[in-house]
Amino acid sequence: MRDDLTMRSHLAAPAVAFVLLTGCSPPDGGRHDADADRAAIEDALRQWPVDFNSERLDPVCGLFADDVVLSYPDSPDRNHDEFCDQMRQLFDDTSANFSYAAPDINDVIVDGDLAVVRLIWTLTVRDGSGQVLETTVEDGVDVFRRQADGSWKIHISHAFTR
Repeated sequence: MRDDLTMRSHLAAPAVAFVLLTGCSPPDGGRHDADADRAAIEDALRQWPVDFNSERLDPVCGLFADDVVLSYPDSPDRNHDEFCDQMRQLFDDTSANFSYAAPDINDVIVDGDLAVVRLIWTLTVRDGSGQVLETTVEDGVDVFRRQADGSWKIHISHAFTR
């Protein structure tokens, strides 16, 4: 009996070490429902333009992990604070109105605590009178990571203008 207990503790040690070192569930954990995860990610992405268009800074920034890297053509990569500062300035700009349409979500691939999303965003910029100044269509690839509280946040975001 004691040998059986010793053997089990030796087998459990690598799994515990894996969880502690990586912060992830062991590959055979299988405790998450990929369909529910996919739906949660899609819901968050559909809510984001509602929050953006209502200029709600906290939820707009809240979709992104604290250690996010945001990449956009011809711009330096931004971190979470830089992105939120940019959103704050944009929301404070009274000379123009920025609005996003609901995203066109092409793919959501969930694998454990990571997910990859391929989508298209459409941003419209209007002047104070409502005249459309510009419409930009952006292809995006976002890598989401499950957070400790079970929520999904963007860890890496790449946008590409058409």
